[in-house]
Amino acid sequence: MSPTAATALKPAPDTEPTPDAASLDFSIHSDLQEAAAEWRELISSGFGNPYQSPEWLDAWIKTLGAERHVEPVVVVGRFGDKPVVVLPFGLERAAGTTSLSFLGNEHGNQNTGIWDPRFYAEVPDEQIAALLKDVCQRYQADMLVLQNVPEDWKGRKHPLVLAVATPSPSPIFVRNLSADFDTLFRDTHSKSSRKNLLRKKRHLQSVDGYRVIKAESEQDLRRALDAFLEQRSTRAREAGIPNVFSSRTARRFLEMVLGLEAGNETSAPLDLWFLEADGKIRSTYLCARHGGTVYAYSNSVAHDELLANSPGLVLIKEIIEQACADEGISVLDLGLGEERYKTAWAEPVLLKDSRLAMSFRGSIRKNAETLRLQAKTAVRNSKVLWPLVKRLRKWTSSVSQS
Repeated sequence: MSPTAATALKPAPDTEPTPDAASLDFSIHSDLQEAAAEWRELISSGFGNPYQSPEWLDAWIKTLGAERHVEPVVVVGRFGDKPVVVLPFGLERAAGTTSLSFLGNEHGNQNTGIWDPRFYAEVPDEQIAALLKDVCQRYQADMLVLQNVPEDWKGRKHPLVLAVATPSPSPIFVRNLSADFDTLFRDTHSKSSRKNLLRKKRHLQSVDGYRVIKAESEQDLRRALDAFLEQRSTRAREAGIPNVFSSRTARRFLEMVLGLEAGNETSAPLDLWFLEADGKIRSTYLCARHGGTVYAYSNSVAHDELLANSPGLVLIKEIIEQACADEGISVLDLGLGEERYKTAWAEPVLLKDSRLAMSFRGSIRKNAETLRLQAKTAVRNSKVLWPLVKRLRKWTSSVSQS
C-alpha cells in the first residue's frame, strides 16, 4: 500500500456545485512531516482545534500512538495549490478488525478536522462522505469511527457528523467571553457562590508564597507537571476512576506537548498553570490556546490541608479572568465531562459519534460498540445510576487499598 496517494472527487449527483466544491484533489500521508507545511498553513488561518495540530499529534504518534501501533493516515484536500481540509486519521488493528479513526482521540477533547472557512461553509456533506469512503476502501478498513465531533460548529451542521451518528457519552462546555469579567462572574454565579469563592481565594492568599502563574521556566514546568501527575494519581486511587496519564509513555507525551523536549520549546501547544501556596503546588490546569479560544484540557488538585479552600476552583477563576482581559481570546472551552464548576461557567455543547461499517466484520464490531456506548451514555445521563457508579468506584478502590 502506497503511503501517499492522490485522487479527485466530484460532487454527488443532483448536488449544485459551488466554486469551492466542484472537485477536490487529496493526498494521503503516513508520515506526519510530509503534510506538516500545508497543515500548519491551514490551521493558522482556518478553523480547527489544538488537539489536531501537527505538534500535538506528532507528540502523540511518537509516544502513545507508537505504543498502540497506530498507523497515521493524514488526508490533505486541495483546490489547486491551496489546502482546504486536513483530516488526521489513524489506522488501528484490534479484535480481528481494522478501524480508521481520529489520531489521538482518547487524549483530546474533541475532533473537528482543520478547514478553510469558505470551503467548510460550502462543502456538501455528500462530498465529505465520499472522501471518507474512498480512504476506508484504500486502506481496507472494516470500520470508520468519528468520535467527539461537535454537532453544530462554526455556523453549520458539521460534515463529519454522519447520518448514523449517535450522541457522545459526554458534552464539552463552552462560553463566549467578554472583556468584563465581573459581569461574567455575576451572570454565571449566584451572590452567595461568588462570596464563597472570593472568601476561599482570600484564605489562600493569606498563606505565604501564594501565586497563580502560567509556568514559563523549565523548572516551573517540571515541578508543576510532577504535581499534576501525582495529584491525578492520588485522585484516581481515592475515587477509583481511570487515570489516562498513569504510564511513563503518557508522561513523555505531556512533556513533548509542554515543550520539555529539546527543540520543541517554541512550538509547544500546551500551557501549564498552577496555584502555589506555602511552597507547595495546590492545583494545576493544562490549557491550550488556539484561534481565539482558550481550551482547558485537564486539571488536578492536592488533597491536603488547603483543599477546603478549593484551590482548583480559585485557579480556574483566575485563568478565566485573565482570558477576559486578553483581547485575543473570545471563547472559553472547558472540555469534556460534566463537573459542577463547568456547568457554572459554561454551557454544554453536544458531541456526536459516527460509526460506519465497511465490511461484515466491521458490522459485528460496530454493533457491539454501539450497544456499549449507548449503555455508557445512558448511565452517565442518569441522575440515579451515575452517582451510584461513582460511589461504587470509590468503594472498590478503598477496598483494594485496605
